[in-house]
Amino acid sequence: MPVRLLTAAIWLSVAILSQAADIIVTGGAELSADVSQVDGHIVMDLSGDIWTLSARGGQATRLVDMNEPASRPRWSPDGTEILFETRTPNGSRLWVFDRSAGNATQVGSGEFHDQDGSWHPHGERIVFASDRHDSGLDIWETDLPTGLAWRISTQPGDEFEPVWSGDGRHLAWIRKQQEKYALMLRRHGESEIVLIESDTPLSSPSWRPDNSLLTYVRHTGDEKKVLEMAILSEPVLIRQFSTPGEIFSAPVSWRDRMNMVYAANGRIMTRGFEDRRSRPLHFRAIVANAESRPRKVIERRELKILNPPQGRFVVRGARLFDGIWKSYRQNMDVVIEAGRVVTVEPRRDRDSTTILDLGDVTIIPGLIDAWSPLVDSPSSGPGILAYGVTTIVMDTEVTSFDPSLWEGETMPGPRLLRATENPADATASIADSKTAGIDELLVSRPATALGQSRQPPRRFSTTPSLASLPSPIVVGSKPNRMAPGLALHAELRALAAAGLSGEQALHAAGKNPADVLGLANQIGTITPGALADLVLVRGDPLEDVSDTLNIVAVIRNGRFFSVISLLERARTGPNVE
Repeated sequence: MPVRLLTAAIWLSVAILSQAADIIVTGGAELSADVSQVDGHIVMDLSGDIWTLSARGGQATRLVDMNEPASRPRWSPDGTEILFETRTPNGSRLWVFDRSAGNATQVGSGEFHDQDGSWHPHGERIVFASDRHDSGLDIWETDLPTGLAWRISTQPGDEFEPVWSGDGRHLAWIRKQQEKYALMLRRHGESEIVLIESDTPLSSPSWRPDNSLLTYVRHTGDEKKVLEMAILSEPVLIRQFSTPGEIFSAPVSWRDRMNMVYAANGRIMTRGFEDRRSRPLHFRAIVANAESRPRKVIERRELKILNPPQGRFVVRGARLFDGIWKSYRQNMDVVIEAGRVVTVEPRRDRDSTTILDLGDVTIIPGLIDAWSPLVDSPSSGPGILAYGVTTIVMDTEVTSFDPSLWEGETMPGPRLLRATENPADATASIADSKTAGIDELLVSRPATALGQSRQPPRRFSTTPSLASLPSPIVVGSKPNRMAPGLALHAELRALAAAGLSGEQALHAAGKNPADVLGLANQIGTITPGALADLVLVRGDPLEDVSDTLNIVAVIRNGRFFSVISLLERARTGPNVE
């Protein structure tokens, strides 16, 4: 019979009235706007929703309200539909909104990461970037009525942001290979060619309606961007169209061959092709109102230790990151008894207590994977624990063994919790094949010992930036398709590449998921009363989060395991002294 895992509620809601007043905005960060060729109306993304606006500006109307942040809207050629994408840390999807029906339909199955959608001028096909062949991002096209899709580009590296010319005969896109960028062009019946090469990122190509030139955005290397054009003469001529500044990474939209709309400086701008200056298109949008909204609260859960170990001992290291203080606490003793932390106090002499002094190590809380892949074998427990992962949350049930097996000494493993709601709604996963440090991770001692060599798929054309997110991040590794344990370390490295500090990354796999699970001060921190889940590592994980993999030993529910013994258990079974 299936064994039910320990249950941890991700979100429980109660109705508490909010008295927030209307919020009216007249601009936004990283806007993207598109102008209809039918009536001149503008569609834009703002505050995660899709809005429409008259050709003259004024009051904006919310058109699409998704559960996930929506962006990059594009009118269909006949103005009856809008193509847009949703992006979360777990990936990207494309949608088509039918204005007459008032609903959005997903393009494809959602199994892959589809992005950068653009219409073919005939209106029944779209071109986009996708990881559907697990070889990086390639250019794909799909026929909307039938759902049939075919691959257009096959080159190494990433190819993204495709766009058809106004007559549907020529295709342009961006290619990235080994940190080099190129604007690519494939004319009808000809092979693709490189129009422009750059050491800094290129993005957002757009055709002038007469096919005479392509506009695009170039990053100047000083965190600024400039709008440029490639005039399709022989040879190709490059002209700068704006001064370096707050140009957004979104394609120019052309009203006609002489007038354009684009986003910059937090606003929608209009400009004539021969004008020297652009003009703002003023708008206002009500993004929130005073209607009552439910707030989410979290139910407190209590974890019990099965067969707690007897006796008291002290764990001692050079540095302690307890998940509460913002920095290390030096020369601290963690006193453990019956599987729980009794106290955390400055180092002192002790006459009758066993002391485990591992010298120059850093003690951190056991890692939590808030959305982990399926565990299908009891022997996998020690291997996951060898990565310092002491708790995993799953959206499936383990049916092949009793999870309580991992609570003891013989065949230890992480604590298994069952998610009662979809973890994708609460977790972030951004590791992919281009994440810095992935190759190093795959040749690490545990990965090599356990024969784990699978790369994550390519999911993002550029590394997502998470440093400015207002809410705490909770990391879950299932979408990166790597082995449990290894997958979480890939996410930690991806969080660092996305701009998070070592402290923020450790909180994302410690305190934050514990809070979301209703398990604050039980797991994810090292504090009196918490379960004794500790990881002892060499190095400085607050400075370099990859040091979390330099594991010497793991303590799970107050039981000490060297990483060598855990890897040996994973390879040979439980008969290890």
